[in-house]
Amino acid sequence: MKAVMKTRPGPGNVELREVPEPEPRPGQVRIAVAAAGICGTDVHILREEFPSRPPVILGHEFSGRIERLGPDVTGLTPGDPVVALTAAVRCGRCRYCLTGNVLMCEHRLSIGHGVDGAFARYVVVPVEMVRPVPVGLDLRQAALAEPAAVAVHAALERSRITAGDAVVVSGVGPVGLLVLQVARAQGGRVLAAGTGRDHHRLRLAEQLGAEATVNVDDQDLVFAARHWSKGGADIAFECAGAPRSLDACLAAVRRIGTVVQVGLMGRRIECDYEQVAMRELVVVGCYGSSLASWPRALELLSRGRILGAPLISDVLPLSAWAEGFRKTGAQESIKVLLDPQA
Repeated sequence: MKAVMKTRPGPGNVELREVPEPEPRPGQVRIAVAAAGICGTDVHILREEFPSRPPVILGHEFSGRIERLGPDVTGLTPGDPVVALTAAVRCGRCRYCLTGNVLMCEHRLSIGHGVDGAFARYVVVPVEMVRPVPVGLDLRQAALAEPAAVAVHAALERSRITAGDAVVVSGVGPVGLLVLQVARAQGGRVLAAGTGRDHHRLRLAEQLGAEATVNVDDQDLVFAARHWSKGGADIAFECAGAPRSLDACLAAVRRIGTVVQVGLMGRRIECDYEQVAMRELVVVGCYGSSLASWPRALELLSRGRILGAPLISDVLPLSAWAEGFRKTGAQESIKVLLDPQA
């Protein structure tokens, strides 16, 4: 089968290669991939800005159908529509595994960079990582379950939005737009911020329920957020992964407000961290999702409280992976899906 692989360490070194079809071992299932989303992490792996274990097939956001069961696997039937969590390898015994925070396991290896992922016709995963797709949810939208689970983890587990909260979402990539929708589903009022390159994403943010939007190249986000919220937001989500964005979030929240760091910077940064002590801010880290994030994310998608379709800007065959990576890296798209069956 064809697969998009990181072939060796170093910038670049991603190719479409012919590889053997994987066979499920005991406790595993083989999934025929229906749609696989290109994530910013995939672009970072291409650029050697995020660790991976090459040679490895990329891709961790996907949906598909059960194609084959490994020995002793029960409870699933070939043809079942499913998604899968990313932590394919974990110890299962540490405090993080036992509390459902599997991405914190020190032995964890995730599909798409630690072990083979979903940019291929088939992917093999442990059966306990599989989650059924709710009836009526389109498989292309279901492919957004992983980033939707990240948004649920950020907005409902690592922080708690309550009805009427003033929420700033800084960064309107796919995760930022999903955080916006989860916040709205909880009754939050949202101001979404992006750069001048994000004009189409800011328009989409308004369509998805943002009460206000800010182009930070034309407006001061701190002034706009404080004016809009009448003194400071209750919660700010930094989803851009940019020092400038973090500084703005720290200043845009009220005293004793909360800043949730969702975006990855990829390097050491400088910021006005003195505000954390002076204004008694709560700063919360958020990485990926927990086991509990997924059923809620799938429920929100299936009930239309999270709209996945407006975020899907391109659906490309696997052979066009390079164009999909380029569009994602250049922020010309919102969410690019690869169709390995095309």
